[in-house]
Amino acid sequence: MRERAAVLAEEPFCRVCLERGLQVASDEVDHVVPLAWGGRDDRPNKQALCTPCHEAKSKAERAEARRRS
Repeated sequence: MRERAAVLAEEPFCRVCLERGLQVASDEVDHVVPLAWGGRDDRPNKQALCTPCHEAKSKAERAEARRRS
């Protein structure tokens, strides 16, 4: 919980939305490279996202995992 709070404090706005020029509050901590795909559970592999962006990324990752199998 402490690390989650630190990521959200460091990145108060969703990374994906910021790339689109929007300032949307972040409320999810996401692994940039999923752990199941060999991503690490350290700070450089974590990003803050808003819930809609996190859900969209997770959905895309699940679809990719299905294609890989």
